[in-house]
Amino acid sequence: MSDLIPYLTAKRTVDDRALNRRVWDQFVSGLESRASGVDRPIRIVELGAGVGSMIARLGDWEQLTGTISYRAVDVDDACVSAARERVPEWLSAAGYATTVDDETLIAEQGDTRFEITVECADARTVRDEADAVIAAAFLDIVDPARLLPSLHDVLRPGGMLYAPCTFDGATHFSPAHPDDDRIERLYHRHMDEIRELPGSSRAARDVIEQAPKHEYTVTATGGCDWVVGARTGTYPAEEAAFLEHLLETIDGALADYAPADLDPSVRGEWVSTRRTQLANEEFGMVAHHLDILARLRPEL
Repeated sequence: MSDLIPYLTAKRTVDDRALNRRVWDQFVSGLESRASGVDRPIRIVELGAGVGSMIARLGDWEQLTGTISYRAVDVDDACVSAARERVPEWLSAAGYATTVDDETLIAEQGDTRFEITVECADARTVRDEADAVIAAAFLDIVDPARLLPSLHDVLRPGGMLYAPCTFDGATHFSPAHPDDDRIERLYHRHMDEIRELPGSSRAARDVIEQAPKHEYTVTATGGCDWVVGARTGTYPAEEAAFLEHLLETIDGALADYAPADLDPSVRGEWVSTRRTQLANEEFGMVAHHLDILARLRPEL
């Protein structure tokens, strides 16, 4: 099983708290407006769909009616397999009647019908005629100057890009540690200058700046902070696994620095302290993101 699966599963409750409901409501309202003007299912394409949490959220929060054709895409085979297994379970738990027709999951409840496919593909190769593209916690690991124009081949004119949980350059740890500022600075620098993945620690601002250059109008933005800690003496749901994965990610990034930039003993002590705090349910962190909603200009 991919190491991502426990993390992505645990992340669902973190995202549920973090998502900016004003931006979410505007996204859902935009989908409903498009649905009222066409005699066909609303088409959604999700890039970087992971284990399918966004599909489950759209179903569980019960805000859409009519028929929704949903194409979920991820480049990781293990994530695709997990989504195919878990999405039917999650939607069934939310009260949907689910069946599988060929490779399409049908989920129905009242006036709502989802027709869902999950596939393994590189986001750069996707072509479609979607009313909306969802890219959650995705635009910070791609180059927006390349992805945004490529989505012209995925979206219909006037279609929406909903990009929640896009990182925006701030990470805070608790309890305070003397090396926190240095660790944060080097971790963000790694995103900007060292890692092989594109994107940056200022991804949300980059997207907002780049969008108008590529025929999008940004219609809504709002804060979407991951706030994770044992506020009632224990971590909610599976969020300890979420924090453990983030610590591993930070440790891996710091390990790429030469000793002249970061003494390995400093890194080791900081990570060890944080893991001890995690085991004792004392560790917490805040990561600042923005939710972004943009619309492709209809004249294209």
